[in-house]
Amino acid sequence: MESPPDLDRKALDELFHEVGSYRNCNDFKELYEFIKKFPKIAPYNALLIHIQRPGSRYVATVSKWKKDFGRSIKPGARPIIILKLFGPVQYLFELSDTIGETPLRDEILNPFKVQGNFPRDLFETLLANLPRSGISYHPSSCGTSLAGSIEQAIDVDTQIYEKKQLKVHFHLIVNNSHSNEEKFATITHELGHLYCGHLGTPDKKWWPDRSKTTNLKAKEFEAESVAWLVCERAGIKNPSAQYLSGYLENNQEIPDISIEAVLKATGMIEAMTMRKLPIKKELIVQSGPRKPAA
Repeated sequence: MESPPDLDRKALDELFHEVGSYRNCNDFKELYEFIKKFPKIAPYNALLIHIQRPGSRYVATVSKWKKDFGRSIKPGARPIIILKLFGPVQYLFELSDTIGETPLRDEILNPFKVQGNFPRDLFETLLANLPRSGISYHPSSCGTSLAGSIEQAIDVDTQIYEKKQLKVHFHLIVNNSHSNEEKFATITHELGHLYCGHLGTPDKKWWPDRSKTTNLKAKEFEAESVAWLVCERAGIKNPSAQYLSGYLENNQEIPDISIEAVLKATGMIEAMTMRKLPIKKELIVQSGPRKPAA
């Protein structure tokens, strides 16, 4: 029997493919721009907001509107429903659903404003999480035109991480002469390929194996989409913008992609930039049985 999350994901791709939602390049571009503008909301939930209230400017819960902004909800306002972590759903309300006398802060009037420089902690946290997905990181002296690549480990390999011996399933090579911003964009692109299933998967519970079901054009579009979403939501400009912009301007429809795979991969990478994730237990190389204490 399929689990509810599997059914939800299939329904999302069915909406995308059969109904035709977002297949038009202009509609798809608008969707990506919308998801970009809500960096504190998971990509999948940002899509749900766009489906229900495409013109949303700022959304929050009833308690957040009252506590942080001194605003209350208008009578009869219809909530926006999103998925809640470790729970069924959460109800949000858009700025136009609220009333109040307190002057609006800049984060509401201009919620899409990018501030500050490249957040180095995002980069370092991302690198620290790579071994936890069975990935070994290799800074390399590549030629100018090669940003990086990711490849499946041919032979069984291991790496020591936090005093544990972990299996290596993939090698990530990144041009060491590039800036941290460029390295970050390269890594998100290559991880986009990986987490969209383009290289297969060591375990289908981690991410799907779509290596034989997706054509090359769709694979590249998906990886560029992931890189663009992750970088833009972090306030980092990246080369994927040029690729996507050129494609969307010169084509009427986008390739036959899985929008579910793109949003899930984006969420996975964003989680890797925010906190140290647990090591996948399947990666730990088990040592021999311990001798009983004397």
